[in-house]
Amino acid sequence: MSEQKYNRWLILVAAVITNVCIGTLYAWSVFALPLGKTFGWAATSIALAFTINHALSPVAMIGGGYIQDRLGSKANVIIGGCMFSVGLFITGFVSSVEMLYITYSVLAGIGGGVTYAGTLGNTVKFFPDKRGLAAGLVAAGYGSGATIVAPIASSMITSLGVLTTFKILGAVFFVVIMLCSLVIKRAPAGFKPEGWNPPVEANVPKPAAVDVVWSQMLRDSTWWVVLVMLTCGAMSGLMITAFASPIGQQMFKLTPMDAAFFVSLVAVSNSLGRIVFGAVSDKIGRSSTIMIMYVFSALGMLNLALTGSVPGFAASGIVVGAVFGGFMSTMPSIISERYGLKNFGVNYGITFVGFSLAAIFGPMTAATVRQTTGNYEQAFWIALGLNIVGLVFALIFRSLDKRSKVVSQVTISK
Repeated sequence: MSEQKYNRWLILVAAVITNVCIGTLYAWSVFALPLGKTFGWAATSIALAFTINHALSPVAMIGGGYIQDRLGSKANVIIGGCMFSVGLFITGFVSSVEMLYITYSVLAGIGGGVTYAGTLGNTVKFFPDKRGLAAGLVAAGYGSGATIVAPIASSMITSLGVLTTFKILGAVFFVVIMLCSLVIKRAPAGFKPEGWNPPVEANVPKPAAVDVVWSQMLRDSTWWVVLVMLTCGAMSGLMITAFASPIGQQMFKLTPMDAAFFVSLVAVSNSLGRIVFGAVSDKIGRSSTIMIMYVFSALGMLNLALTGSVPGFAASGIVVGAVFGGFMSTMPSIISERYGLKNFGVNYGITFVGFSLAAIFGPMTAATVRQTTGNYEQAFWIALGLNIVGLVFALIFRSLDKRSKVVSQVTISK
């Protein structure tokens, strides 16, 4: 297929803008404290809203992957975009924490996941020549949502209140996402950019030899290693990104507006990490990149546990945010390369179970530590340990990856 018939870069831009909207889910820490003050809800109850939201990600990703693989990305954007924006809008009418779980955590959360599955899967198929970079750009759009929305939402909350802010954001995002859906087209099977042929260089991953279904993927031992790597990387990242604002206010005495700035700072590094680490992985390989990310993250957590200064907090936030973003861009490339593009949507959705586990245990662990000890310091040490465990599994993955860049039908079927 010729690129002349498909302006893949325009489709990429529409996907990125769409993901900026749904990336508002990452700005949760800006909404958490105002909701607690408005209704008197406990910190753990509010943290559960974020946990449920992300714990449902695999359900959304698998369902979204099924839609994307069969109906195309446009269907994902329309269906998921409506669920997300409507969920956000009616969150502005909640009066109990249970209602918050339904509107924000379930409806908006699943809608965001369905949308993300479509934009990510479609883009990977349009960019077989730049998988890491393309996945990084789309994932960066998701991460950038908090960067853009956090300061705006914080200002709106101060002047209009948190509930009115939810209503306005839901309405605006609905319009933007529906406009983007008009641009997005489904990637044709076997799409290749004009003049491009699969690379044969030693350091560049080969395209998957076969397209396997999810049940075959689960019989591959390497997939389980990948799952652990994603879980450890995402859990350590979520323990910090979910509480960037409260950590800044309670441990480093920042004002709410200054803390919102730090949320944006972490989100910016999250977005840049998705692009940079995705592009780097195209050059030096996925396993080497993941090992580097774990080392950086471990050092960031160590510094966060020991520092008492605002610059130290900022430095660790930048590093942790960048690495967390890096996992969101390298993992799609690993799954598409090892298991093919045909069933990528469902396969990556199932792999996202690792993110779900991280979302269940990460924020709740940090919230429990805060409630028990009065600060988040022990959570930083726990996150450091997770990075060490992840690094061990990254070494295992590197060993397995050296044996074979591609999992063949025979290997998986055993």
